Amino acid sequence: MTLVGIHGGVTVDHIVTAPRGARFSCLGGPALFAALGARLVAGTDVRLAAELPAVDPRFATLFTAVGIDLAFATTVRDVPRLWILNSGRGRRIVSLAPNDIEIEAGPGAAPDGREDPAGPPSGFVAGLDGLLASNPIRRPSADADSVVGVDPDQVLLARQGYDYLDAVVTARTVLLPSRVQLRLCDPDPLTAAREWSRRYRVPVVARLDAEGMHVFDGAQHWALHDPAVMVLETTGAGDSSASAIVASLAAGADPVDSARMGMSVARLALSRWGHEGLVAEPLHQPFPEIRTRKVETHVS
Repeated sequence: MTLVGIHGGVTVDHIVTAPRGARFSCLGGPALFAALGARLVAGTDVRLAAELPAVDPRFATLFTAVGIDLAFATTVRDVPRLWILNSGRGRRIVSLAPNDIEIEAGPGAAPDGREDPAGPPSGFVAGLDGLLASNPIRRPSADADSVVGVDPDQVLLARQGYDYLDAVVTARTVLLPSRVQLRLCDPDPLTAAREWSRRYRVPVVARLDAEGMHVFDGAQHWALHDPAVMVLETTGAGDSSASAIVASLAAGADPVDSARMGMSVARLALSRWGHEGLVAEPLHQPFPEIRTRKVETHVS
């Protein structure tokens, strides 16, 4: 078995997707989607470090039912509640205000700088084959042989550029950026992904939504597309696909096959509301419909 660690937060989400409608009080958060995505790679055990709400036992019940290790999870009174608003013009995530606040403060009201959250509990990374680090603000702590997937922090990347990546990338990193993150470094996301791979000599899996995924590894470039995907709602597809890529790499697959597994898990996430599509039997191989094309690289 491969052991993958997920450290992050959970939320309770109200999802509104135009024109399909809305679902309220859905289980959500990066840790939820990443944990469920990693377990969908057959042969993967998942270790979760997250704060689970005492007022909503659905999280612990779900994780226990699918066999996720909660030894490093803790209990808090409640967790953040979000509105997730999706339309053809984009996506917005809005935090619910406390009960005594009717209107959220405007831009600039919060102090500048990033909160420095506590790391995972002592002993969490011991024995991990893979670790997904979502929005890390420093180099993730992991055993030397662990594959570490880094989903970059968008705010720090915008502020610091390559200085931020310099601080979080190691030789065992696979970078898992979105289109938005890549365009912070270059207007063309593929140019940015190619440069990241060249500069840090690590695989980069660019996750480009409807355009599929692109894998850069050394001088090689592959384009992946899933013609069979049916999109009902997009929440959780990014986190679940990223963790599946890490789980597949940790099990010994190459970056292209790992990306194919990530796309397969994304298909499941996109097919239902919230986490519902991810409560499925683990996949022993990627979906066969996913197309992979080697892209010729022309060096001037």
